[in-house]
Amino acid sequence: MKKIYLVCATGIATSTMLRAKIENYLQENGIKVGVNQYRVTELRPDRIDADVIVSTTEIPAEIKDKVPVISGLPLITGIGEKEVLEKVVEIIKRK
Repeated sequence: MKKIYLVCATGIATSTMLRAKIENYLQENGIKVGVNQYRVTELRPDRIDADVIVSTTEIPAEIKDKVPVISGLPLITGIGEKEVLEKVVEIIKRK
């Protein structure tokens, strides 16, 4: 199964907002993926098995080298939200 990591500073507040929007969009489009929330400090380059990371905080370069990272801030502000959701789907379908 494809996997999406949602990452913020605490792994609680903004990643929960991301989760609701992303899961709703994926469900509406008939796409099944596993979605997990993390604090940025929990990420380890040798344990990343996500197909894409959507984050509201800066992700370390060694992780960006392993998996595509998309800014989740548009999902919080609402500006550019559709483009982010479409990019997530594009990456999931491509992998």
